[in-house]
Amino acid sequence: MAFCLRLLNNGLYAGIAEEDLNVFRLGRREEDEDAPRPLLVQLGSYTQKNVIMETLYKLKHADTQYKRVVVSHDMTKSEREECKKLVEEAKTRQAQDQSGEYLYRVRGTHGNMKVVKLRIRH
Repeated sequence: MAFCLRLLNNGLYAGIAEEDLNVFRLGRREEDEDAPRPLLVQLGSYTQKNVIMETLYKLKHADTQYKRVVVSHDMTKSEREECKKLVEEAKTRQAQDQSGEYLYRVRGTHGNMKVVKLRIRH
C-alpha cells in the first residue's frame, strides 16, 4: 500500500489519497520468494484511473525504484485474447504496407477495440 501511494503521488503526481486505494496481491507465493507477484490496484473512481493511465509516461524519468514497474489495464481472459488477435492483425497490416507512410495500432476501450491506420508525421 505504501509503495503504491509513493508511486502514484511521487512518481506520477496523481494526488491519490489512501482512502481511494485498495491493493491486493495476485497469485500464489512461489518457492523462489524473490519472484515478484502482481498487484491489483483498485481506485475510488474511473477518473482517477484515467489520470494515472495518462501520466504513465512520467515513469520513464522517475526514480530508479519505479523504473521496473509495469502498469496495465485489468482485462478478462477473452479481452486479452481479443487484444492479442488485433495486435497480430495490426502487425500483419504493417508488414504488408509498402508505402511506409502509415502505422497500424490497436485503439479503443475494452470490448470496443479496433485496428486504426495512422499517418506518420515527418
